[in-house]
Amino acid sequence: MVDTNEIKKTPDKLRAKDLIEMAKERLKIIIPATPKETMYKFLEEYYETAVQLITALMYSEGLKTLNHIGLIQYLKKYNEFSKQEIFILDQMRKFRHGTIYYGRKESGDFFINNEEAIKRIINKLLKISERLK
Repeated sequence: MVDTNEIKKTPDKLRAKDLIEMAKERLKIIIPATPKETMYKFLEEYYETAVQLITALMYSEGLKTLNHIGLIQYLKKYNEFSKQEIFILDQMRKFRHGTIYYGRKESGDFFINNEEAIKRIINKLLKISERLK
């Protein structure tokens, strides 16, 4: 098992399902409504979508982590994700941190250069989460 500072808890399938639904709403409603000139917001919204889906996977297994680094490390247990995809998620985490806590908006180029990979990661997370039903 990958060290993610995991905390064991009772599996919570209902909470996992709710998080998956929220992530789908973000993909269907919030991301399409985001102005194109705010590329940093796209990165932030896709990252938050990934966080919700990963958290849902963890809750369904009865796991919890105390930080976003642990969430991303948790994905290493899934063969569906390459090292490059894990790296991209970690970069998204860092850019989101810069935006949220320091007001940095420089993540636009990263999003443009990695948009297809980011969408592929989200789609993989959605497919895995569909298996939870």
